[in-house]
Amino acid sequence: MGDFVKDFFSLDGMNVWKLHTAQDYLFVGLYVALGIGALWLALRALARGRTPEGTARRIAKKLRRLGGAGSQVWENVTPVSHRGRCVCPMLWAAREGVYTIQLYHFGLEVTGSASSKQWTLAFNKDVRPTDNPLDSMDEQVVILNRILGRAGLGHVPVEKLIIFADIYGRPRLELRGVDCAVVRQDLKKWHKKRKDLPNVDLGAVKKALEASFQG
Repeated sequence: MGDFVKDFFSLDGMNVWKLHTAQDYLFVGLYVALGIGALWLALRALARGRTPEGTARRIAKKLRRLGGAGSQVWENVTPVSHRGRCVCPMLWAAREGVYTIQLYHFGLEVTGSASSKQWTLAFNKDVRPTDNPLDSMDEQVVILNRILGRAGLGHVPVEKLIIFADIYGRPRLELRGVDCAVVRQDLKKWHKKRKDLPNVDLGAVKKALEASFQG
């Protein structure tokens, strides 16, 4: 079989596409079938990963690694303060502070602005409008600040972070006036710029936040 493969792809005498025996056709058919099978499995794996759940698992794992020892990520939690509550699709406690996160699993072309009511996420001809998340994230920041302040942690920064994480490629962002958006490929570089920020007491932060979660 090894000699067949070597001879089949040899350019000597222009033998590349010359099949002479039934065995030649059998081996070529086998290679084509294996190639098609491998491609099908790869596309299926990508499709399974391109879901809100699969994306959240991957990004949460990456954030915990970036956030340092003791870093924690929560999904779909409802922090409650003495003056209100909010729903956080994803919340991240890192060594330098707390981030309320909006995560998008779809979209390689992202357009919108800080003031627009909706943003547009597109992949080829598949175009999906989505509500601008900034107002709801601002409300989340207010409530999280109240919770931390009540626990004596008012100095801990609370920030918005929007992550575009389509597994099919590198998203291109055209979000005018939005300074808290990052694509998944740049998360490590983005976080590296924050290495000089002072560390917070992660244990106390996590305790305060988890105590606020509505069961």
